[in-house]
Amino acid sequence: HIKRTSNDAVFETIPVTDARVSGTGTATITINPNSTFAGETGYYVQIDATAFDDPAGNSYAGISDKTVWNFVTEDITEPTVDTYSPADNATGVAVGADLVLTFSEPVDVESGNIEIFETVGDGLFESIPVTDARVTGTGTATITINPTASFASETGYYVLIDVTAFDDPSDNSYAGIADKTVWNFTSADVIAPTVSTYSPTDNATTVPVEANLVLTFSESVDVESGNIEIRETVGGGLFESIPVTDARVTGG
Repeated sequence: HIKRTSNDAVFETIPVTDARVSGTGTATITINPNSTFAGETGYYVQIDATAFDDPAGNSYAGISDKTVWNFVTEDITEPTVDTYSPADNATGVAVGADLVLTFSEPVDVESGNIEIFETVGDGLFESIPVTDARVTGTGTATITINPTASFASETGYYVLIDVTAFDDPSDNSYAGIADKTVWNFTSADVIAPTVSTYSPTDNATTVPVEANLVLTFSESVDVESGNIEIRETVGGGLFESIPVTDARVTGG
């Protein structure tokens, strides 16, 4: 009987007369289970006292204890990524952000590159060898990638990773990323809005006395706080102070 150590469940029962038990008449008996063992799993073997005799009819005592012959199988599972930071499809990512992979188990740096591309046009932003000092965390489940350059404002990026980049301690390789949709994100807007046009224009003359003042910005803006002050050019006297939250300020 072959059983799991964790719960004593029977993995397989093999009659000693079965073709899977070979070597009768010799000093070496080989047992070939039908099934494959699960990875990283404990098993123990028990053998009936009636199983084997020597030529003189003396019986092997067998194994009735779960501690006499037990073993743990190898790790055959590839490491996978549990979380990405920034998260896939994240927006508003800081332009100086690191890229962080949290794996299902510790991994070691091996060989190959991590490549960061701009989503529009597929231009290469940065290629980082996994052995570079900018890639840290080897031997742990958390790998941090620190690009040399800062991301551009409001720009989409995706990350590709070579299949040779990371292995677990049992030499199972991380599958890598070959698809541009697996890990992508968009950086934050870090460019301050500017005024494209003023109405009336700067230095305008013959402006109607009831004219509104219009600012056209480089992008959409929201009203926040503070005042807009209109002063007379000669003497600097205050003509009017209008809080930006006043109903007279529209379009925010």
